[in-house]
Amino acid sequence: MKTHNIKLYFLLLFLFSATLPSTLFSQRFEVTPYYGFMFAGKINFVDGEMNVKDNWNYGIIFNFELDRRHGLNLELFYDRLDTRATYKKYGGFQDEKDLFDMFIEYYQLGALYNHTLSKKASAFGVFTGGVVRFSPISTKYGDDYRFAVTMGGGIKYFFTKNIGLRLHGRIKLPIYFSGGGMYLGSGGSGFYLGAGTALLQMDINAGLTFRLGD
Repeated sequence: MKTHNIKLYFLLLFLFSATLPSTLFSQRFEVTPYYGFMFAGKINFVDGEMNVKDNWNYGIIFNFELDRRHGLNLELFYDRLDTRATYKKYGGFQDEKDLFDMFIEYYQLGALYNHTLSKKASAFGVFTGGVVRFSPISTKYGDDYRFAVTMGGGIKYFFTKNIGLRLHGRIKLPIYFSGGGMYLGSGGSGFYLGAGTALLQMDINAGLTFRLGD
């Protein structure tokens, strides 16, 4: 998938938002910039293993209330991790080889279920699906876009009617449905993935939530 495809993704997302009923925007709307730590995981290839180094991540969450009585919300989020990839072949005693610095971006849309604990606190669970982008900072390798799902949960506590703290954790799953190449750039070869390969990532985050609407 090329860069212009991600622009198409945002265009489709904008068009989808434009079709939402006007009553949606008369409900609560929350914006949460956040910061945290991601356990970035490893990818198993045919002849070796790529290790994506753990590091701090950050992002922003948009939350639209759909049904307050049943706690149903629409959630959209962007997430970024700046990291480094290393590679080690199976067998032998070779040390890990530094490959490149890279960043990973998640573009996700899904549903959040909110359960009220008190007037100020609530617990929630969330499931999303969308796109993940792996982008090496190197001319030897190209960007790689994949389908991904995330699931997680956490708590929200509001100090005032409009300002609160959100603590959450997520499991993130970029999915590779079939075998093929990864990071196949014009300047060099890439790596070969086996069918059904998945990368398991997890993060924990804290963010400041700003609430608008009733």
